[in-house]
Amino acid sequence: MTTADATAGARAHADATATAGARAHADATAPGALVFRTVRPDDPAAAPMLADLEREYDARYGDHFGEPASTEINRYPIEHFVAPLGTFVLLYEDERLVSGGAFMPHDDDTVELKRIWTATDARGRGLAGLVVAELEAEAARRGFRRVYLTTGPRQPEAVRVYTRLGYTPLYDVTKSAEEVGIHPFEKPIGTGVTEPSRASRPPVPAIDAAGRAALDRPVVPLRHPLRWIAAAVVVVLLLNLVQTLFTNPSWEWPGVAKWLFSPAILTGLQLTLLATGLSAVISFAGGIVVAIARLSRNPVLSGLAWGYVWLFRSVPLILVLVFLYNLGSLYPTIGIGVPFGPQVAVPTTNVLSDLAIGVIGLSLSEIAYASEIVRAGVLAVDHGQLEAAQALGLPRHRQFLRIVLPQAMRSIVPAFVNQVVGLLKASSLLFYVSLLDLFGVVQNLSSTYPTDIIPLLVVATIWYLVLTSAVSVVQYYIERWTARGSVRTLPPTPFQRLRAVLRHDRTGGSTRPASSADAGSVAGSPGGVIS
Repeated sequence: MTTADATAGARAHADATATAGARAHADATAPGALVFRTVRPDDPAAAPMLADLEREYDARYGDHFGEPASTEINRYPIEHFVAPLGTFVLLYEDERLVSGGAFMPHDDDTVELKRIWTATDARGRGLAGLVVAELEAEAARRGFRRVYLTTGPRQPEAVRVYTRLGYTPLYDVTKSAEEVGIHPFEKPIGTGVTEPSRASRPPVPAIDAAGRAALDRPVVPLRHPLRWIAAAVVVVLLLNLVQTLFTNPSWEWPGVAKWLFSPAILTGLQLTLLATGLSAVISFAGGIVVAIARLSRNPVLSGLAWGYVWLFRSVPLILVLVFLYNLGSLYPTIGIGVPFGPQVAVPTTNVLSDLAIGVIGLSLSEIAYASEIVRAGVLAVDHGQLEAAQALGLPRHRQFLRIVLPQAMRSIVPAFVNQVVGLLKASSLLFYVSLLDLFGVVQNLSSTYPTDIIPLLVVATIWYLVLTSAVSVVQYYIERWTARGSVRTLPPTPFQRLRAVLRHDRTGGSTRPASSADAGSVAGSPGGVIS
């Protein structure tokens, strides 16, 4: 076979590879025109791609390899990715960088794919497949006959993608990813190429062999002895605590079991839940109103809202409750009517029951804090969202209710639920306004049964822990619901995690819950991210 024949064969294979890749990923070209551009790795156009690769590696591996991602990104000389040794291509869609990749010489017959990457918002469209096909075609045009690549142990998506693109694994596929470590692959290309066409390429520099040796060395995870020492100390302390809980007779666990579900305790628990629930709803609604007033352009509304927040954040809750409890001494009657004219008045004690005083006191104080939480969440929404709503001609109330508030909820929910937890514990102050909530019942029973003080306090602690845990579970699902528009894939619920663990135990595999990283990106070897 002549040199011309060999070159023609290589070009025919390259054209076939590119055509097949284009057919396989035809849907990727639908959104806009796709154009490849060859650049140097130090070209400013490649900087966003390399920066995102470094961020991706650091997020996935941390210090797993004992070195930062920047070391891998800058491991090889730039000349290895420039013709005639290698190439570095960027894929643009309507002048926007969406994907890219490179190859460098591995040996006389082989190139190694590196830096395969796809922009986060362009993943899942097969763009990485187009990049790989383009690199394979270019390698075949230069007379190479084999493509080699590696991927890391924490990138199962890359394994699936490379397998789908026809690459053969060079490792024991029956082992787990962590056991394998670096995952090598290969794929033959340019089978019609002969020695004369390859002879025109310069030899691979010796430094490349050193790079190969560095990359192929066994991966030894970085050890953290101090972490294990700290964990051991914590475990010892916890074991000592558990020992005292079950060996110290002063805890009187039989007494705890006696009082845990007693009717008096359950009645107080019911009142605690009622007061907390009503106060939480009122404080959230009131917080939205006060926050809107504070953000208002009306100086009167804004000033009054600021004064309200200043007043009730300054006065202790116990003082608010006691003041309301003695409101009848200040205002024996409460009336409504024309100022300085006829009024309809009723005795204060007939209007405000003990429960009403407790709920109003808790709500007045919590509204001040809730309003600041809502205001901070609203201010956290990108101003462009409001400008877009205004450009659509939406009324101001719809801008807030349909555009701003739903996005602000992602910031509001965690902080407000923390306030609800605090409100739940603050409800114990209702005892001082003659309301027998959970804490009030425990106080009364402790006076009646002084020998059971410790068991009763333990009972109160257990119930507060149960209530707080229930609120935390509700918080998790609310946060998950409000995050639907901000993440590509919702995090797995505890039940989904449990099912994944059970499946893992049944199959003996390495199943793990799906994450947003799995759905959103596929990383290549310590050299690239594929989608």
